[in-house]
Amino acid sequence: MSWEQLLEWIQNNLAIAIIIAAVFVLLIITLIALAVRASHKKKRAEEEAAVQAEEPFDAGSVPPAAENAEEENPADVPAVPETAAAPADEAVPAETPEETHAEPAPAAPVSDEVSGQPAASQPESVPEQPVIPAGNEPDEEAADSENEEIFDGVEVVSRRRAPAKKKDTPKKTGKWTIEIKRAGEYIAKLSAANGEVMLSSEIYSTEAGARNGIATIIKCIESGRFLIYQDKAKNFYYKLKTSTNRLLCVGEIYTTRDQCEKAVESVKRIAASSPVSDELVEGIKYVDYTPVKVDSYDVKKGARGKWKVETTEEGKYCARLYASNGQLMLATEEVSMRRSALSAIESVKKNSAQGNFIIDRDKFGRYYYKLRNAQKSVICIGETYDSLDSCISALESVRRFAATATVPSELQ
Repeated sequence: MSWEQLLEWIQNNLAIAIIIAAVFVLLIITLIALAVRASHKKKRAEEEAAVQAEEPFDAGSVPPAAENAEEENPADVPAVPETAAAPADEAVPAETPEETHAEPAPAAPVSDEVSGQPAASQPESVPEQPVIPAGNEPDEEAADSENEEIFDGVEVVSRRRAPAKKKDTPKKTGKWTIEIKRAGEYIAKLSAANGEVMLSSEIYSTEAGARNGIATIIKCIESGRFLIYQDKAKNFYYKLKTSTNRLLCVGEIYTTRDQCEKAVESVKRIAASSPVSDELVEGIKYVDYTPVKVDSYDVKKGARGKWKVETTEEGKYCARLYASNGQLMLATEEVSMRRSALSAIESVKKNSAQGNFIIDRDKFGRYYYKLRNAQKSVICIGETYDSLDSCISALESVRRFAATATVPSELQ
């Protein structure tokens, strides 16, 4: 291709030509930068190798200047007698008056010629330690150190920064306590460092059982078996369950889901490291209320509720009891199979008729009920209410609707 053809092609393809030129320029700049960088690295490596090859100045060795002085004027520097090095049991030979008189005189010319240099080493004398220049003493406590060394008149300053020590942040912990609710019923409770209650376990029949149960609770906490629920008042709380879906603990009530999720994270953080108190604490007692056993209820026309087995967001099944006006009255625990949810309906009907309820209070003093079976395992937990009368009224309504509500076709 001739120059005329090349110029014509560039004019017809100006954009492509500019791009090619820009790429070519960038490639040249990159190659130059790499070459400069490699040159700098090589130069720095050579300087470091040269510095390491030099030996530090030894103050105990004889400088070349002093050796030259001895060769030129051997008679001017007499040997120093070894009076200090003579053994204690040997006599020091006597010196003639002429030798004694001439001993100190020759020192002056040597000091003028080799000023600032140490005297030549004497036979069998103890070698002097290398002199460390002032300010070069090692400082072990200093975080930053600056060392100066002299190599053939070249001053090399090296800065070494000691690695900063990481401060050990104390791990946040809470406290596990064992509370007695009433005779034969104990719970384990986890509180934060500020005393706020984080979770409460279900009932254990003995204090030892409650203490041993803490290990199971911690294991389930670490595996993250938490479920977050929302009640009718749009508040949130969480439950902790085992791998077999058994309810272990229930958290407190929170006004937002974010607060509830943060509480779960706090429990995960402090549960395993929190100590267990040796003291048995008197907990808040259950409300003294015993529902009356009822064999049957009068069913009024249009006053019947409805039982439904519904699928949850997690793909599990839950039995829910609705009042005649459509209000949700009760929901059982989630199960993996529909027939288990149907069995829960029969369990609720049986135990509610027998009055197996307890009424408790949360940390805000609000009332809620739990329906349990004969073994005191929780079947379901009711809503929270500001007054005891409201809680009892809801409990009795659940009993009535549980007995009279229509059931799914499988149970008919």
